[in-house]
Amino acid sequence: MKSDGGHSMPVRKIGLCYRSVSGRVPMGQGRPGVQVESTLERDFALLCRFDSAVVGIEEQPVRIEYDDADGRARSYVPDFLVTYRGGRPVPRLVEIKYSTDPMLVSGQLDGRFAAARTYARRQGWRFQVVTEREIRTPRLENATFLLPFRGRPVAAGLREALRSVLRKGGPNSVASLADEVAAALGLSRPEVLPSLWTLVAEFEVTADLDCPLTMSALVTPAKEKRP
Repeated sequence: MKSDGGHSMPVRKIGLCYRSVSGRVPMGQGRPGVQVESTLERDFALLCRFDSAVVGIEEQPVRIEYDDADGRARSYVPDFLVTYRGGRPVPRLVEIKYSTDPMLVSGQLDGRFAAARTYARRQGWRFQVVTEREIRTPRLENATFLLPFRGRPVAAGLREALRSVLRKGGPNSVASLADEVAAALGLSRPEVLPSLWTLVAEFEVTADLDCPLTMSALVTPAKEKRP
């Protein structure tokens, strides 16, 4: 089994595909954007951008050569390679597919996926097929909502007031936290909420992002990282 070396550019051109949409998803924090060729790939890239453990996502990273069941030479290019901070979890070689894709359902892709698993294992990676069932979740909706709040300035007094109320009061709903801070500072709830969303988006305030993020969602202070 062989693969093209190097990871500086995709090993095949991005083209039109099933439910296609071509574009580049910015990854933020000085990381290069990632090219996608479907709305599902775009949504997966957004989840990676939102994940603080992800340090990089690279499209069309390797070409894997293998022989099919009839002994014919084939090649396969997975969609993404995702790398993580500190190497944990190990890098993930990913194929994005709709769960209803006829070739996936019929098992026609099993040979290439087996080759990808073997290749990934030899690299110290893991291979995974990811479908809309894992991607189009409440976490994606929350990421889409919160990402625009990242990097927005938060007044020092407002930041400290939000932290202070959370520290002394324990878990609090979004609405009650915003209202308490607004009352203390002579502001309104709409004036406080954008700053609260920024702290949630930057993981300074913790919420269960696998559930819909509503005004009744509970928030807590983020755990202090040990030096």
